[in-house]
Amino acid sequence: MTANTTKTQGSMSDDNENSPEDSLKSDRVTEEVTYPSTVEPDKLTETDSQQESASNFKLGKTLLGLGVFALLTGNILVLTNHLKPSSSMAEMEGMDHGNMSHDEMMAVDGSFNPNPVRVETVKPQVLEASVSYTGTIKPYEEIMVYPRVAGQLTNYSVYPGDRVTAGQPIATLDASELTTGVAEAAAEVSTMETDLEMSKIEVDEQRSAIAQIEADLDYLNLKKDRFARLVKDGVISQDEFDVVDSEVRSKEAALKQARVKLARMSAMVTNNRAKINQAKAKVDTAKVMQGYTTITSPISGIVQERNADPGVVVQPSMGIVKIGNYNRVRLQANVAQSDAVNIRPGATVIATVPGSNIAPIKGKITSIFPQANSQTRTVTVEAVIDNLDGQLLSGKFLEMKILTARKPSAITVPQAAVVEFQDQPSVWVVEGDTVTAQPVTLGMSTGERVEVTSGLESGQAVVTSGQNRLVENAPIAIINQSEQPIASNKAATQDIQIQLISPDNNEVAMGDAQLVIEVKDAQGQPLDIKDLEMSASMPMKNMAPMSAPVEVQPDGKTGRFKADTYLSMKGDWTITAQVKDPKNRGKQEFTVKVQ
Repeated sequence: MTANTTKTQGSMSDDNENSPEDSLKSDRVTEEVTYPSTVEPDKLTETDSQQESASNFKLGKTLLGLGVFALLTGNILVLTNHLKPSSSMAEMEGMDHGNMSHDEMMAVDGSFNPNPVRVETVKPQVLEASVSYTGTIKPYEEIMVYPRVAGQLTNYSVYPGDRVTAGQPIATLDASELTTGVAEAAAEVSTMETDLEMSKIEVDEQRSAIAQIEADLDYLNLKKDRFARLVKDGVISQDEFDVVDSEVRSKEAALKQARVKLARMSAMVTNNRAKINQAKAKVDTAKVMQGYTTITSPISGIVQERNADPGVVVQPSMGIVKIGNYNRVRLQANVAQSDAVNIRPGATVIATVPGSNIAPIKGKITSIFPQANSQTRTVTVEAVIDNLDGQLLSGKFLEMKILTARKPSAITVPQAAVVEFQDQPSVWVVEGDTVTAQPVTLGMSTGERVEVTSGLESGQAVVTSGQNRLVENAPIAIINQSEQPIASNKAATQDIQIQLISPDNNEVAMGDAQLVIEVKDAQGQPLDIKDLEMSASMPMKNMAPMSAPVEVQPDGKTGRFKADTYLSMKGDWTITAQVKDPKNRGKQEFTVKVQ
């Protein structure tokens, strides 16, 4: 008995609905199987199902493996073409694209989105270089008060923070022995004054005695003269004359001794007077020392420290209170040696007190300490300023900005505007709606801004952010801080003309191409230009434009140049010619169609 059984793929289980076989066939396939007549109908049906499932499973695995292999192969080919260098595009010249245009090959609509950038117009401005250090405040004067004499502290009531004035009593010393010393010195003066008076009386008496002796001597001298004449006339004898002569000599000797005694007594009077003056000086000293029992403030200021308590017996070497003069304060900072060499007295200092409402403090460097710290290798610099409101107190933390150099009119750009382009520091300069990299020479830097000593002129616009997406002659869209577009800076009216002489129809064949450019003045006369730069680029969809190097050289005629390049793809290429002559500047773009 022969039995025919017919099954279709539509009757398969749901597990095989999404098999690779189903994805390759859109119509149902009918499969007919003939079974031997010796097999029972029920067994035939079960065997048929098992065989058909196994067959479908093997077919599905085969088709799935082929699909995965095709997918991997396609990805490898895509990556290989994507990573192929742009220089290999020259190989496409010999390939047949069926006269397909660039737009057809790359699905490029000819547009290229401008890069959003922020721009700053360069102009001369004040540039100040500075260094910043942490500093501290110290009072202009800081004095420790010492007692002049020993004694016990009483009436000692000042505390740190109290304001005192010069001459104000701040403490009293109990020193009763100083009062006794004054009395003793006064008594000594009184005794010496009595001795002096007695010496004066004795001097007067001696002078009277001397006067008597002098009178007696005068009489004896007269008598001697008379006796000398009488002896000569023979009236009296020589013996009588000799007696008178002896009396004269005796009186002369007595007068001499009396005068010596008077001199000695006068010296005693002088000595007593000196002792009296010395005793009076002791009295004055004792009184001064007694005055030292009242301790007064030597300056006007604020009490900073109190180093002794009331009731303590202090000695002249013990400091009892420290007072600071805060009418003026010293701003000090320890500056590294490398920075200190650029700081001079008179340099401007701007100090701020973090965490306070004190306005920034401006002053001048008044002194630079002559000795560096051997441990930290720093030098202390100081600025003395007025502290009229008294807000600046000792020990407060400061941030001190010290100006080391100043240029009143410098061309500067933000530090972020400087990029490395072709191994040179450069900035992106806005020219119309595009940018070009301009090499610059840098000078003084403040950290946020840097001086440009050459390469830029006042009035030029430079890119300050968004540079990472820029290439030569890339289109830009200028945005503000809110990233909203603003009117772009158009190039200034040019006083020169840049013309494309060849090809005259602006069409060239793909591959090597030569262009001829002519530069004229405003009146149409050729200009003798030495510096002409050119570039070639083609917009690409969703990526940076393709570029081609351009070699420029004079064409033999004034103002004419030959430009050799290699245009490796069909489509519209943008040719940019830029004159950077110091006296003549201009820029022009041309569109060349590559066939």
